[in-house]
Amino acid sequence: MQEKVQQLEYLNEFSALLNSTLDTAAVREKALEATCKLLRCETASLYLVDSQKAELYWETALGETGKQLQKSVRLAIDDRSIAGYVAMTGESLIINDVENDARHFKKSRRGGFVSLTMICVPLKAKDRTIGVLQALNKLPSVPERPSRHSWPDFYEEDKRLLETLSHQVAIAVENSRLYTDIKKNFFDTCEALAEAIEKKDRYTGGHTKRVVSYSMSIAEFMNLSAEQLEHLRLGAILHDVGKIGIEDKILKKEAQLDADEWAEMRSHPKMGYDILRRVEGLKDVIGGMRSHHERWDGSGYPQKLKGVEIPLIARIISVADTYDAMVSTRPYRTGMDPKAAFNEIVKCKGTQFDPAIVDAFVEAFSHGKMGRGSGELL
Repeated sequence: MQEKVQQLEYLNEFSALLNSTLDTAAVREKALEATCKLLRCETASLYLVDSQKAELYWETALGETGKQLQKSVRLAIDDRSIAGYVAMTGESLIINDVENDARHFKKSRRGGFVSLTMICVPLKAKDRTIGVLQALNKLPSVPERPSRHSWPDFYEEDKRLLETLSHQVAIAVENSRLYTDIKKNFFDTCEALAEAIEKKDRYTGGHTKRVVSYSMSIAEFMNLSAEQLEHLRLGAILHDVGKIGIEDKILKKEAQLDADEWAEMRSHPKMGYDILRRVEGLKDVIGGMRSHHERWDGSGYPQKLKGVEIPLIARIISVADTYDAMVSTRPYRTGMDPKAAFNEIVKCKGTQFDPAIVDAFVEAFSHGKMGRGSGELL
């Protein structure tokens, strides 16, 4: 009775986790932890269906042995492997002598891990099989590791338990996929908007994509979180969206801008902020987008922010944007040599730019990640 209560607690705990995150990796990792807890097994693994290739691909396994063992495995959806058979038929299997099963995928013996007993169940969403969940090597009730020939068997009750869990795992996987698709569509829409605005200015073609690339390259050397990287990418995509409100004659002018024209051009960060501030999905991005022309010493615009008052993503975009502006050719000047532009960025460390961002820029440049001409420092 106590074991049943514990199993129910594990299921409820996992269900709560599903409602707390849409992060794909976190959901799948927790699914395997729940599998090992519920089934009291040595390890667990998850395959997902690649519908375009009609194959299963290994997604993740619990424990370093499993990760090293199967990270590149792809299986046909047929009866030449246990997981492939389950995906093909939609039938759950208990196999208590895996080594002698003709469908056992022999490559899974590599790396020192041996599959002895197994439950393999399909993941189903809306009557489609979207993957396969496996529990491997049921553990004995005593803590000592058994010999190869004395591992306990899995039973029907274990299979029913894993099937119950698989329903929740399938929901989690499908929801995270839908969330990923929605997020991708959102990014694609933002990129299309930025590209449409860029078409107004024939002299800055490709600028946005380069600023995104340079910003992300700088961030590689800053130990940012996945969320910060996502915000940075969005901010870089949209950093010039306010130029939609700038007169075409200014954007397309082939000579240097006069004072009045510069005043209008300098309004684009605030315009972009005003346009996008009501978009819920951008609330953590627009402040950084508005501030990419602020300066570390407080002499920038539009708010004259100083130091860490400037949002982090704006400080990164500022370096990337300035570097691209210097190396790009305009009608009224030729683009600078990348090494000369590099030296200008370094010279402005602590005045125009955050010193820590410049340090990361130097690393990115020295590793050849800042486009043409980077990678060598004299």
